[in-house]
Amino acid sequence: MSVARPSGKANERTRPFDFISGESAFSGADLGRLSDAIHDARSAWTASASSLLSLVETGGDATFLTEQHCTFDHCAVLLFPRTLDAGLHHLEQQGLAPLPTVPSTVVRRRLSERYGLDPTEAGVHITRIRPELPDGRRHASVEVFLFPRDSAAFDRDIEKSEVAHGFEQHTAFVCGRPDAAVLESLVTAWRAEAGLLWEGGGYNPHEGPRGSTVMYFVRDHARPARRRRFELHCAGDLREFTARIPRDTEAVRHAYTAWRRTEHVAHI
Repeated sequence: MSVARPSGKANERTRPFDFISGESAFSGADLGRLSDAIHDARSAWTASASSLLSLVETGGDATFLTEQHCTFDHCAVLLFPRTLDAGLHHLEQQGLAPLPTVPSTVVRRRLSERYGLDPTEAGVHITRIRPELPDGRRHASVEVFLFPRDSAAFDRDIEKSEVAHGFEQHTAFVCGRPDAAVLESLVTAWRAEAGLLWEGGGYNPHEGPRGSTVMYFVRDHARPARRRRFELHCAGDLREFTARIPRDTEAVRHAYTAWRRTEHVAHI
């Protein structure tokens, strides 16, 4: 999630919901958060997978399993463009080559539950942008959730809350061998050794030929570190696996309560 740093966007952050012009696709706050997500993705690309977790214990199962089965995939940010087309056009104009959008399933559901929205009116879309990485290649290493301001469910208070706290921002890994035994060991190790709480997951049939399953983890507020939310991304439909893992419901609630009390400085 965005981190306060000298980026030349100080004026935008002091007036986070002003648009640069009447026709601008994104607010100044969104442009700053997009820039931060790109910066964080570039940094993560050169780091080891286990180091991104800021493990409480090093050298244990979490380190071994993460390095063996996981690779960094993307950093994610939720933005609020004036319209979907305007947002995509802006990304194109910036040379970020956004991939074709797909409907969001999991984030749309999470936003609907958080703010009491009708999911059918929450028009959240997913694209990937391809910034240049340190080695000069381009990679779709930033996932952008787009919740247009002309959506029937959009509300200014939702934007203010998400900009302030970054609840949907995360660092994501891909599991190259997502069988039940590997996933069970990995999830167990992350919970025990990385200070991560199991937040649940979901299946999106629109991503990939077999759809994809995402699993979310939030850091226990008692074991703080810079990156506070993580996604484990797996090809295929793994709802049977995710359904049998009991959620850390109360601990997750406490983590988000503590998150809301922090200043407007979120951490990916």
